[in-house]
Amino acid sequence: MSFDHINDSVMSEREIIATSFDRANEKALAVSLGDIELIRVTLTFTVVKSDPTTSDSTTFDQWYHAIALLNRVRETLVSSVHLARHRVFGDTFVLLRVAVESAAVAVHVSRDRVAFERYMEPSAKKYKASHAIGAVRSLIPRLPEVWGALSQAAIHPNVHTFGPNLEEGSGNPVIHISGRNADPFQDRLSLRGVSLAAALVFRATELVLFDESSTEPGWLQLPGDAMRATATAECLVERRYQEFTSWEQEPAQRADE
Repeated sequence: MSFDHINDSVMSEREIIATSFDRANEKALAVSLGDIELIRVTLTFTVVKSDPTTSDSTTFDQWYHAIALLNRVRETLVSSVHLARHRVFGDTFVLLRVAVESAAVAVHVSRDRVAFERYMEPSAKKYKASHAIGAVRSLIPRLPEVWGALSQAAIHPNVHTFGPNLEEGSGNPVIHISGRNADPFQDRLSLRGVSLAAALVFRATELVLFDESSTEPGWLQLPGDAMRATATAECLVERRYQEFTSWEQEPAQRADE
C-alpha cells in the first residue's frame, strides 16, 4: 500500500513551508535561536563549574531538579521554533505558555522547600504549577503578564488565534486546507514570542543557578565558587517585551503606508 499522498501532505508540505519561512525570516530566526542558546550555554557552563560538595544536600536536591526542568524548557522552546517555521501560529504559542509556566516552576521549587516536596510527590495533584506564577512575580515581574496573555490567546480555541486567515487586500476569511500562505506579520510575531519566552526562561535560569551579590548590586555569584557574572537577563526581558508588544502599533503603521 502506498502512502505517498499522505507523506506529501504531512511531511513534504511542512518542509516546503519551513524552507520558505527560513528564507523570509533569516535575521529574526537567528535572534530567536541565539536567545535560546543563551540558556544552553549558561546551564552547561554552570553545571560544569559547580561543586555539589559545597552545597547542603537538601538545597542541592532542589537545585538539581530545577536545572533538569530548565533543560526541558529549553527543549520546549526549540520545539516552538519548529512550529513557528511550519507557520502553525496557535500551536507555537501553546508551547511558549508551557515554557514560561515551567520556568516559573523551576524558580519556585528551587527556593521553596514545601513547594519542592509537593512537586516531587508521585501524585501530580499535590503541586499546582499555576501557583508558581504568583510566587515568582517579585522576581520576574513580566512573567505573570506574559503567561496570562499566552493563556488567553492560545489555550482555549478563539477566533483570533485559531480562526480563518484574512485574505490580503479584501480582508475576507480564508481557510487553507493544503499549504499555508506566508503572513509576514504572524511570522514576526511568532519569533518575537519565542524570543520573549526565551528571555524569561533565561532570567529564571539566572535565579536558579546564581545568588545575587549582597555587596555588588547587579552582579551574580555561583554558590560555592568565586566566579561572578553580571545579571543581563532582566534587560533582555524588557527589550524582548517591548519588541513583542510593539505589534499593537504595527497594523496601524502598515495602514498608513
